[in-house]
Amino acid sequence: MDLKGKVCVVTGASSGIGRRTALDLARHGATVCGVARRAERLLSLIAELPGDGHSSVPADVTKKSHVRAMGDHVRDVHGRCDVLVNSAGISGAGAFDGRAAVARTEQVMRTNFFGALYCTAELLPLLEVAAPSNVVNIASIAGRIALRGSSAYAASKFALVGWSESLHFELSDRGVFVGLIEPGPLPTEGFPMTGIVDDPLMRRVLTSEEKVSTAVLETIAGRKLQRVVPRWYYLLPLGRFLAPPLYRRAQGRVAAIRDRRIKHDD
Repeated sequence: MDLKGKVCVVTGASSGIGRRTALDLARHGATVCGVARRAERLLSLIAELPGDGHSSVPADVTKKSHVRAMGDHVRDVHGRCDVLVNSAGISGAGAFDGRAAVARTEQVMRTNFFGALYCTAELLPLLEVAAPSNVVNIASIAGRIALRGSSAYAASKFALVGWSESLHFELSDRGVFVGLIEPGPLPTEGFPMTGIVDDPLMRRVLTSEEKVSTAVLETIAGRKLQRVVPRWYYLLPLGRFLAPPLYRRAQGRVAAIRDRRIKHDD
């Protein structure tokens, strides 16, 4: 895949999936603009990217003023945008416990959903000029199936999935192809998942940053709508639609096993 001459904007580029994706895009010839809150991490990333012309923008995607400044930077420094990867995200795990849960859910929605919305709207004029171009949204399998204790995260990812699918059909006629990456659980700095990593059986369900980044590149190349990582996770939502009672019973058993392990670890 040759991305030489293409400008790729990656949010959440200071760590995790965003950082891995920025590195792989640059290795395929792209000029990368990394966006994240931590300026020092971005500078370290830019120094590591192969090739020339890369840039970074310290920005919080939940703030419209920061997103506008990011758009100004891309227009002034690069003059185009061929690919936008919306990778910024937070977990917001925790039980729904009233007012605290409301504040947590608002924060997660601002980052995981509205951040992608703001960045896509800001860069859409450049994406249309560069058409055929791509928007790739990093969602989650949690945008198809929800687990107990992750209501805020699931809400944000369900919203991102529905919005992305609708946008794909709306913007493809204008040459802007919206793709959706839905990873299963994977350990990152922001999502360490120590309980799963330390479990010999459960760790087999994990994917990796490298596999998700590869899926991003494949989605860009093929202008695909959806890519689940790993691929067999495509099967998981089927039970929710084909056999809801069995699906919910299985969910309860998984949650019970997880709760027992958490208590044991404590």
